[in-house]
Amino acid sequence: MSFRTERKVITVIFNKEMTRQDLMSLQKNLKDKNITLVFNRVKFTKNRLTYIDFSIDFGDGFSGNSKSVITRKTEIGFVRDYNEDAEKPFVVGNLK
Repeated sequence: MSFRTERKVITVIFNKEMTRQDLMSLQKNLKDKNITLVFNRVKFTKNRLTYIDFSIDFGDGFSGNSKSVITRKTEIGFVRDYNEDAEKPFVVGNLK
């Protein structure tokens, strides 16, 4: 699963390998950090993620949403960089 926290950065990339269980686990992990991840709509083919429509709210003024078909070439998700010198403190959607 693509969920990393390093320095003060949270990066999540949704990919075709993710299952419904992965998404629920990720949602709970973030909730434990007071971050709200809502799945508005998800589609699976053979238990693998093929479409996602989500919104994310970090509770600190940074929030957003995105939706996309998930392919091997897409990198859809979000990045929240809490470092004071962050070039981009928040990105949501296409991460490529």
